[in-house]
Amino acid sequence: MNRQEKISELMNAKKPVTLGLMARELGCSDLEAARALPTENCSFIKNINMFDDLWFTMSQWEKVTLFIIHEGHVFEIQSKLSAGKRAMGYYNILAKDAVIGGHINPDSLETVAFISMPFMGRESHYVAFFGKDQKLHFCIYVGRENHRLIESVKEGFLKAKTQFC
Repeated sequence: MNRQEKISELMNAKKPVTLGLMARELGCSDLEAARALPTENCSFIKNINMFDDLWFTMSQWEKVTLFIIHEGHVFEIQSKLSAGKRAMGYYNILAKDAVIGGHINPDSLETVAFISMPFMGRESHYVAFFGKDQKLHFCIYVGRENHRLIESVKEGFLKAKTQFC
């Protein structure tokens, strides 16, 4: 089975298939796995310096799910994103009422991709943030209500993909 056939098989699996699992199956980095996806499934932003504008755009979306995957652990936080600002070398999200807050180091990021691929047979869309180490650092998924994509957020994702890629 060649690489593209393996990718197709994984994308259509009924089990949970993440980009990390795909990378392990292909024997490559997370970023290389994303680059191997068909172009209709993955588009990269034009320039990493667009980070601030991209984050602001995502902060306008109704609800997202932040996925942080670290050492085999998966953290999911559902909320509306808050916009932030740069200071002291970080993009700081410090809104008083923010559920998702913290400090992002945009200078450690290599690139960002808009990825659309099924997850357990269900439509799924997310913005993936890759570090210079070629690992997936975190991703922002289009939010769901009652297991269904929030249509306005999906539309925002597709519009942002056109704008930034």
